[in-house]
Amino acid sequence: MKYFFPLFLLSGALLTTACDKEDPEPTLLGRWNAESTTGYNYSATGQFIDQQTIEEKRFYLLVTIDSLRYRDIRDGSSWGSAVYTRQGNTIKYGNAEATITELTDHSLTLRFKNVNKVPNTPYQEVADHYVR
Repeated sequence: MKYFFPLFLLSGALLTTACDKEDPEPTLLGRWNAESTTGYNYSATGQFIDQQTIEEKRFYLLVTIDSLRYRDIRDGSSWGSAVYTRQGNTIKYGNAEATITELTDHSLTLRFKNVNKVPNTPYQEVADHYVR
């Protein structure tokens, strides 16, 4: 019985410490292999019309602290790169703007706004899905 109280205190301390830890947020940094692209079509009034998904596995995206680098999956040749900024789930580079709609340890989806949208005309937004 005299060992019960110290054991109880130790168990409580371990339980409190274990419950205080949160899972780390998944990181955007690293290599992401392209999986698919989905086009979302809208009418001139902004009504959703339809969507189409195509398999896209020809490239990968390498995300560093300050740049995005698109590379050919076969030989690593450059498809382009850009310096980016991130605020929350919004990524901006050049005149492009994307929203992170999914970010887990193994999955990333970036949805791009149509920055060249002409008022009162149909338009499309695109989402790229990546895995690692």
